[in-house]
Amino acid sequence: MKKHESVYNIYAFFEAEQLRAMGIKKYYRQGSDQKKLDFLRERAMLDFSSVQRVPLAQPISKGEYYSRERLGNTPEIFEPLFASVNAGQTPLYCVTHIVDGVPVVDQVIPLGPLDVSELPDGMGRAERMDDYLFKYLDKETGKFDMTALINDDYFEAMRLLFNSRHFISCFKLLVSFLDTVAYVEFGDRPPRTTPVFIDWIRAFFTAGIAGATPEELWELRNSLLHMSNLESRKVAERKIVRLLPYVASKDRAPSTDPMTKYINFKNVIEDVGEAVAKWIATYNEHPEKLNTFILRYDLVVSDDRWATITNTLAEQ
Repeated sequence: MKKHESVYNIYAFFEAEQLRAMGIKKYYRQGSDQKKLDFLRERAMLDFSSVQRVPLAQPISKGEYYSRERLGNTPEIFEPLFASVNAGQTPLYCVTHIVDGVPVVDQVIPLGPLDVSELPDGMGRAERMDDYLFKYLDKETGKFDMTALINDDYFEAMRLLFNSRHFISCFKLLVSFLDTVAYVEFGDRPPRTTPVFIDWIRAFFTAGIAGATPEELWELRNSLLHMSNLESRKVAERKIVRLLPYVASKDRAPSTDPMTKYINFKNVIEDVGEAVAKWIATYNEHPEKLNTFILRYDLVVSDDRWATITNTLAEQ
């Protein structure tokens, strides 16, 4: 007779959009791994109410849990549970989410990094698109190529616009890109606080972009994106220097007007590229930042990622 093996049901208890407690239940089963997993899934819906809940010392937001799930890092959360029952190094287990007291199973997915492009059908949507996290993952080194992602999502389009001499459209895309990476780095902020746009430039290019201060670039960003002109309110009131972008191989002489500053757009692009390189380097220095990156970048739309509809109502 085959030896019975210990297998485990893990319960993740979510309340008010936070993972606040966990639970584990141990069983002894024999047979194939698939039969054991089928058993665990069946028991998960029956035994969740009787399992002992272990509160987390620090709750984890649902978004952060999802980003860890995307990276395949959720086992780190469960390690104390496995240690409490001497589960060994490679236990066979199933994870079930209990949301506000109710077990929720949207889909059965394998453990490990979550590639959303390979989710099974039946997730309530018909479209398919590449998962950037796996598209830009170097399979040999296991490293995420963020530089290639940012290039394909933004700088490729900027390059096309610039080379086609659509300089204003290119500048608009560039400051919109700065909005995006600033949000990814710092998150959202309430009105009447320092914009994350300004803090991102301060953090990653202390010399100022092309000789312009972060505050001056912020005002140019506001006037270009909102009105396609160079007259933000603060500029019109002469509270902030007006920036006049130009494109040239050599820098022109400074303006004689102390409230006007010329900035060479080529220098802006080069300086932003240098700042982006410094920003990306922080993810090598602090790999834990990738959790927050995924949480926020998953919301970003891109020309490089199109959803393909494979089953429309017309086809049905």
